[in-house]
Amino acid sequence: MSRLLARAGLRYWLRSPTQLALALLSVALGVAVVVAVQLANESALKGFRLSTQALGGAANYRLLGGPRGVPQAWYVRLRVDLGIERAAPRVDGNLRVNGQTLQLVGIAPLAQAALAPHLSGGLPGGGLKLMTLPQGIMLTRATAAGLGLAVGRNFPARVGGRTRTLRLLGYVSGPQAPALQGVAFADIATAQELLGRTRHLSEVDLKLTSAQAAALRRELPAPLHLEPVDALVGEAERMTRAFRLNLTAMSLLALLIGAYLVYNAMVFSVLRRGPLIALLRAQGVTRAEILRGVLAEAVVLALIGAGAGLALGIVLGHELVHLVTRTIDDLYFALTVSRVYLDPWLLAAGVVAAVGVALAAAVPPALEANRLVPRGRSEPLLAELRARQREPWRLLAGGALVSVGLAFLWLPSRALVPAFAGLFLALIGASLWMPSWLRLVAWLLSLLAARAGVRTRLALSDVRRSVGRTGLAVAALAVALAAAIGVGMMVSSFRGAVVDWLHQTLRGDYYLAAAGGDSARLPPGIAARVSALPGVERVTRAVHVPVRGPHGRFVILALGTPSGVDPAASIKQALPDVWHVFEADDGIFVSEPVAYRLGLHPGDTLQLDTPQGVHAFRIAGVIRDYAAGRGLILMSRPAYVRWWGNDGIGSLAIFLKPGADRAATASALRTLAAASGARVRANSAIVSRSLHIFDQTFAITRVLRWLLLGVAFVGMLASLMALALERSREHAVLRALGMTPLEILAVVGTQTVVLGLAAGLASLPLGIGLAWVLTEVINPRAFGWTLPLQYPPGEFAAAMVVALSASLLAGLYPAWCMARISPAQALRAE
Repeated sequence: MSRLLARAGLRYWLRSPTQLALALLSVALGVAVVVAVQLANESALKGFRLSTQALGGAANYRLLGGPRGVPQAWYVRLRVDLGIERAAPRVDGNLRVNGQTLQLVGIAPLAQAALAPHLSGGLPGGGLKLMTLPQGIMLTRATAAGLGLAVGRNFPARVGGRTRTLRLLGYVSGPQAPALQGVAFADIATAQELLGRTRHLSEVDLKLTSAQAAALRRELPAPLHLEPVDALVGEAERMTRAFRLNLTAMSLLALLIGAYLVYNAMVFSVLRRGPLIALLRAQGVTRAEILRGVLAEAVVLALIGAGAGLALGIVLGHELVHLVTRTIDDLYFALTVSRVYLDPWLLAAGVVAAVGVALAAAVPPALEANRLVPRGRSEPLLAELRARQREPWRLLAGGALVSVGLAFLWLPSRALVPAFAGLFLALIGASLWMPSWLRLVAWLLSLLAARAGVRTRLALSDVRRSVGRTGLAVAALAVALAAAIGVGMMVSSFRGAVVDWLHQTLRGDYYLAAAGGDSARLPPGIAARVSALPGVERVTRAVHVPVRGPHGRFVILALGTPSGVDPAASIKQALPDVWHVFEADDGIFVSEPVAYRLGLHPGDTLQLDTPQGVHAFRIAGVIRDYAAGRGLILMSRPAYVRWWGNDGIGSLAIFLKPGADRAATASALRTLAAASGARVRANSAIVSRSLHIFDQTFAITRVLRWLLLGVAFVGMLASLMALALERSREHAVLRALGMTPLEILAVVGTQTVVLGLAAGLASLPLGIGLAWVLTEVINPRAFGWTLPLQYPPGEFAAAMVVALSASLLAGLYPAWCMARISPAQALRAE
């Protein structure tokens, strides 16, 4: 690029600071959203990896057990009989302090030192205080500060269904401390006593050679099994992959909208410099130099905007990581991450993406500039004429992209990437139709306003003349609104389905559950005592048990009777003799996600590991289940006892008699629960808590929806500002002919309303289509469940209000600038 051209470009952008700022802001916001989401996603996973490494140290295997864990006697056998020295037992659970949930980890400090010396070294006194002082725990300094705890102070904590008094013995220090936030360390005996898990361990961490691992596997009886440590991180990545990919796709929409805005900025810059570019061509600047010059400007804008976007993305990432972590913690597994881990490769990818998108968006304006030659006609007018001539081709290209996108969506695949690719292609194709749609809307409004005043007709005519430059700004706003509508419809449909599912599956009036997780059990005889209460009609016994099989991990829900299940509501598919099969020794229901992932249907079999060996269970039906994480298998209690033995009761569903005194019965249940270390909850409380978690889960999508709208708003503002500059002389003529500043404001206001109306109307079918893709394609592939799509009128009304409000707000400053224009100054060059 020649120096003359570079100086001309620099001078133009310096003399147009508002356009420059808005162009940079468009790029920065798009990059910031993408980088923030990626940083939050990767930080959450890296935090889990570092926490796993910090706890396990050099361990490369984990010894896991059945529903109750690993019998403690087996740890003794590992050390004494099998001579495995590098083995460390662990007991895991949850601890609630000051409204926050911590991961309680019981360790044997001396054994832990052989695998994780950095961890033992980070415990004050090498963990001696943990072993000698009762009811003591240790936390990182940051965790303790966040909870308002100090060393040596006693504090109440909720653990194992009871409120216990614990003491903070010291702070966990060392280089691994940041990865251990949210973890409370206790001596293993203390943790067992707090959680009520005497004689059982959660796992045993081991450092083994391949030969030792093979020999140990031959010794292990079912259900004990050996698992590589890497499998834990791999499973966490697999479980959260769909969630993280959904967030990534939403963030890429911001980058796509940013591309539209870069295109608009470059188009306006080329049009405003049309006479200058033509003059440079007359002075010997070649077409290739013009082309390279415009593309170079786009690259420079992208680099500067990306730099600002990286800084903004890091700041935004610190906020999003809390939302991502909270969602993963609610849905999948315990996770506490309070910092953002910066990845240079990820930041570099953000810059490369910005430059690539900016270059792609700048190619059409650069080709337009390449064709400019000295002429006497108005370049904006010529640009609009050329846009009209290319309109049929643009419509065909849009139709082709939409068709290809739909083909991608209909591919017989379960992969998410083709689905998102098809969605993006369809949105880009629809965006190419937007200038024609804007012209159609303006034409229809002009027919309706045929008898309106001059100002209205002038505004509508102006809109029709400038669709080539404002069309993509309308497309950007329409796509952002469509994303808000589509995601809003999906969330509303999802919430409605979850509410129905909760009411269908939670048939009891009260639920009594053992505290301490799925492995905890209620005391023997409590079912009989609950049944004897005056207001109780019947109880249903249940137990949740994690199990394994050749196809992965599952959770069995073993029910004492099928009375807690509504077959007409919860079952999606079933055999004709469904209940006969279910009540047999090997009949099961599988959840919809399990059936989708493994391609199972009623009548098929699913193999599961049992203490008696691997057994193929017959599938009686497929049930709806919207709980994330491992797949659910529903089994009758007799069948469970037949294959796993009597493992106690984990929870009771309590049905009251008609007309029973609910307050008296609830009081009696609370008394029983307090004496048994259990917790009792009313049906309504469980539903309320579940919906609270649901709403928290989608908090991050609400944030991303507003960020998308923010990017689109900037684009609309940039387009209106550029249009104001382009029309400055026309408005000066109008002022000279007697039009008042207030009338100029009315003209510009009418234009902005038309742009907002066109964007809002276009967003409705786009949003409905996006919602259909999310519910019928994305959700089944990502999570395995299906949703009945709902059409909430509030979402559509809100989209129109936001569209009109955003366009009006974006038009305020340009309208003010146009109203203040001086006719003499604007017409000075005429």
